[in-house]
Amino acid sequence: MRKSIIATVLWYALVQIALLVILARLEGVPVRDLGSFILFIAVLHGGLTAFLLRLRHYFTDQVTGLPLERINLANLVTLLRISCVPLVAFVLRRTDASSIKALLPIILALVFLTDSFDGQIARRLHQMTKIGQMLDSISDYSLLGVISIAFFRNQIVPPWFIVLIFARLLFQALGMLLFLILRRPVETKSTWGGKIAVATIMSLYVAEMIRMYLPARFETLFTMIEYLAAAVIFLSFFEKAFIFARHGKATKLR
Repeated sequence: MRKSIIATVLWYALVQIALLVILARLEGVPVRDLGSFILFIAVLHGGLTAFLLRLRHYFTDQVTGLPLERINLANLVTLLRISCVPLVAFVLRRTDASSIKALLPIILALVFLTDSFDGQIARRLHQMTKIGQMLDSISDYSLLGVISIAFFRNQIVPPWFIVLIFARLLFQALGMLLFLILRRPVETKSTWGGKIAVATIMSLYVAEMIRMYLPARFETLFTMIEYLAAAVIFLSFFEKAFIFARHGKATKLR
């Protein structure tokens, strides 16, 4: 597993650098101006390698309990989503470039679709692992965090929507931290409310990219979509609060 982890993450890093250079050349961006993004790729993949090596004992089949010899397909797809974060950051930084602007909705849609693919693969091919659940959450939040910041800086979505998203993430983080301090950690796993909220944000972000190509008469429609997405995210607060309350009650009784 050690060799599989190192080889996979290294390969992903090299592919991301190659794609970065290709996209930069499309817009005539000198390679020397890509230093910060290449450093981002190196740091991200280096940290990811260290994280996976430290938790390599979590690469076990949840059904049989047997350790994996190599990273399975479901986890490869999830790792790909994490690996794409620097590339997505670069693309969002260059929304003024004509060719990149045209590719942006497609790139975001493909990256977001991997969020569905890894889960489907894991269930259908019986590749459920504990590390997969952890990586799924990490990939979703890291990707949405980078995109949300970029969208805020480029004024693609209203500031109040970004505040709502980070308030939701902060609420979850503080709740899990509290139980961790109390030595009653909450199990890291996806919930239906969380999945719906993440899917809603991803769908909205793709829609906002499409919005850039449409005339002003569609503004009202997209404003309504933003409020609808905000309502879904707001409702997810109550699901998370219920989970924390139930976990607190259950662990208190032990």
